[in-house]
Amino acid sequence: MNAAVSPAKIGPMQVLIKGRIDAVRRHDKTTYTRIITPAPDPYSRPQTVEVRSKQRLGQQGEEVAQLATLGGYARKPFRSTDKETGETTMVTPIDMTLDAIE
Repeated sequence: MNAAVSPAKIGPMQVLIKGRIDAVRRHDKTTYTRIITPAPDPYSRPQTVEVRSKQRLGQQGEEVAQLATLGGYARKPFRSTDKETGETTMVTPIDMTLDAIE
């Protein structure tokens, strides 16, 4: 999806990703596209995201603008101990997912 998308047309839990395709892989009829976004300024690092889709979003090195749905799921909780206070808490990591709107 390289068509121009207006921020006003983006719905809840949707994001617009702009960047360059770094790598593409397929697994079980799903394409995973790794996109590197431009750094916000000369002193920060670019962000890297992975978008799932049914079809290929483009070729490696190609610039893309892709609308995606943001999702996520909780992983297995683990116990964490604060080194300063000794207090233990349960931490539940959350993995975020991006699914291309095709």
